[in-house]
Amino acid sequence: MGALGSAGHYALIKAFQRTAAATVSPFSYTAMIWATLLGYLVFGDLPDRWTVTGAVVIAASGLYIYHRENTRHRGASPGIARNT
Repeated sequence: MGALGSAGHYALIKAFQRTAAATVSPFSYTAMIWATLLGYLVFGDLPDRWTVTGAVVIAASGLYIYHRENTRHRGASPGIARNT
């Protein structure tokens, strides 16, 4: 388990080195899905409505930031360097 955790963190570090954080961060929201699935399969527990509401707000805001950053960089003129 430690080796898989280390490999996962190494892959995450490499992803952040290769692209902007706004591009990589939405993929980390899949952790909420996996945690919910494992919580149900192992403990028989499902999140309540407030937990689901909070998760939706967090995921939606992250996806909005991703969309906004891509739109902003796409609209930049060719002579302006992008912040990476």
